[in-house]
Amino acid sequence: MQFIKVLIAVVSCVTLGCGRSGPQVQEDAKPAGEARFAYAGPDALVNLHLKLEVNPETGTVSYFGFYDGQRNLLGPGGITSSIVGMEPPELKGQLKKISSTELRYAGIDQNRMMWEKSWKIEGMAVQALLRIENRRDDAFDAIIYSLADLPDATFKGDNRDLHISTPKVSAHFHAIIENPMFPGEQMSPYAMRSDSKRLEPGEAMEFRMTWTLKLPRMQ
Repeated sequence: MQFIKVLIAVVSCVTLGCGRSGPQVQEDAKPAGEARFAYAGPDALVNLHLKLEVNPETGTVSYFGFYDGQRNLLGPGGITSSIVGMEPPELKGQLKKISSTELRYAGIDQNRMMWEKSWKIEGMAVQALLRIENRRDDAFDAIIYSLADLPDATFKGDNRDLHISTPKVSAHFHAIIENPMFPGEQMSPYAMRSDSKRLEPGEAMEFRMTWTLKLPRMQ
């Protein structure tokens, strides 16, 4: 009989719990305020001001806007890059996250051009670098251009300094070039374009830009 009482007590203790129970702590609870920042996955960079996201297969910038991930300057086409006079590149490459502030992409296209792209976030700005290497057997005069899909935007400036305004986001795109005047007809007045350089087989060139995010002007 005594054994049965002890057994019942043990079962009750296991089922209902013994001793004092303290408050339960949720280990996966997020710190206060964290939810307002966009998630920075392997293809994105986020700081207190902005977010940048890149397609890992094509190297196309798909998001450039504020840190919350809800105010994108760009349309579905994102920011693409190409070479004047060549077919748009069909890139096959790889994206690597170097640090919490830098992404790098490398790939080769059907035109036998090797592409290297990098993006670094610094405060409200992105430092963008495009580098191409001629893997062809012939030389050519190369001009790199970067074109953003900017729906519902108004523009001021030119292909060296472009000021962009939308209802939610504004930005300033600056191309770091020596000669803002280009021969021939402009493909697009909104395309950031590099200087021209004669590329022999195996030679490379770089094109640097700064994209600065700004608050939209109050009407």
